[in-house]
Amino acid sequence: MTTAVSTPAGTSAATAAELLASLRTIFKRMERTPVSSEPRSGGKWSAGAPAPRHIAALMQIVADERMSVTTLSARLGVSLATASQVVTDLEDAELVERVEDPSDRRRTLVQIAESRRAFADAVLDTRLRPVQRALDRMRPAERRALVRGLELVAEELGHPTDV
Repeated sequence: MTTAVSTPAGTSAATAAELLASLRTIFKRMERTPVSSEPRSGGKWSAGAPAPRHIAALMQIVADERMSVTTLSARLGVSLATASQVVTDLEDAELVERVEDPSDRRRTLVQIAESRRAFADAVLDTRLRPVQRALDRMRPAERRALVRGLELVAEELGHPTDV
């Protein structure tokens, strides 16, 4: 007979609350960190900054230049139609452009528009590189555990269970 290890009441809830507080802090800091070359003139967002879904897509495109819309939709966890609309919005704002895949002319890839390269570099410097530096400070097993843990949280949030 095995005995279950008991934990103090509320420990699990406290840990979950701590995780959510940490994630909230991370996202608030990312939102408050200005991108020095944010697009302000011309294009769709002349009155303000792109929406969070557009920034999320931009970060993916900046991190892995020349990706397909299918790959982008998988990384963002959205439908192909939604990813395509986000790319169209970014294209209208002259932040990205669609180009033919040189290795397969039937495929179209998305890349940062040359005229917005400074903005892409600023996104890398202010949003992606700090996260990469934090990951670099972790051991490989810690990185895998962090990613796996966040995937499980996302999965649970995406499929609420009846209690």
